[in-house]
Amino acid sequence: MIAFKYKQLYNVDDTGIAIKYYTERGYYTPPHWHSPLELIFVLNGSAEMSINGHRHLVVPGDFVLIDSNQIHESKCATMTMGLCIHYSRQHLQKYIPDLDHLNLQFSRDILVKEKLDIYLQICELLKKLPPLHVQQPLGYRLECESIAMEVLYLILTHFARPAEESLIPENIGSLDRLSAITSYVDDHYSKPISLEEAAQKLGLSREYFCRFFKQSLGVTFTRYVNQIRLIHIYHDICNTEDGIMEIVERHGFTNYKLFNKMFKEIYGCTPREIRHKLAIDK
Repeated sequence: MIAFKYKQLYNVDDTGIAIKYYTERGYYTPPHWHSPLELIFVLNGSAEMSINGHRHLVVPGDFVLIDSNQIHESKCATMTMGLCIHYSRQHLQKYIPDLDHLNLQFSRDILVKEKLDIYLQICELLKKLPPLHVQQPLGYRLECESIAMEVLYLILTHFARPAEESLIPENIGSLDRLSAITSYVDDHYSKPISLEEAAQKLGLSREYFCRFFKQSLGVTFTRYVNQIRLIHIYHDICNTEDGIMEIVERHGFTNYKLFNKMFKEIYGCTPREIRHKLAIDK
C-alpha cells in the first residue's frame, strides 16, 4: 500500500463522499493530514493509529474518525481488511455551517458506557457496506452513500464536542510549510536530502526547522525521510523479484543496519520473511 500522495487520495470535494475497501499484508502510512474527515472501520486484523501523538489500537469491529487537518499515521504488521470513508469538509459545511467549531474526532477508547448502544448501532451500519460492495445491486451506490451519511449524522448527534482552540485549524501557514517539505521529500526521497537543504527550502535555520518538524509531525525529519523510503521499498519487495539490496539502494537507504531495524519495527518482520510468506501464498 503506497499512500504518500495525500492530496490526490483525499480529493473528494466533487462527490462529497468516497468509500474505499482495502486488504493489505502489512502497511504503513507516515504522518500526514488532509481536509476531508476520515473514518476507518476494521473488518479483520488490527491497526495501530497515532492521531496528534495519541496512539489508538483499532481491532475488528471498531472504527475511528479523524477530524480535518489532524496529523495522523497508521501501521499494521499483519493481514488486515477494512473500509475507509472520506467526507468532504466543503460538502459538509453546506449542511453544518458551524462545522469548524465542532470536534468530530472519535475512537472507542474515549467511549462512555452510556453511549455504547449508539456506538454499536454505528458499527452495524458500517457492516452493511461490504456486502453491498460485493453484490452491487441496482442503486447500491445510493445506499452506500446513505449509510455513510447516517453514520456521520449519528456521530455528529451523539459524539461531537465543541472544538478546543488547539483543534481549530487556524495555523494554515504551518500546514502549508509542512506540505511544501513533505511534497519535496516525495519527489526526492531516493536521493540524499540533508537537514540544511530542507531548512533552506522553507527559509528557516537548521535548528528552527528541526524543532518545527518534530513538534508538528512527532518524528525527526531524517526519520520521516526514511519512513517514506521504506514504503517504496516494501512495495517493491512485494511486487518485484529484484534483490533486496538493489531495492534498498534504489530508494535511497544507505544505512543497511538502520534499514533492517526500522523495517522490522514498522512491518513486524524482515524483508526476507515477507518474500518467504509471499512465496508460500502463491
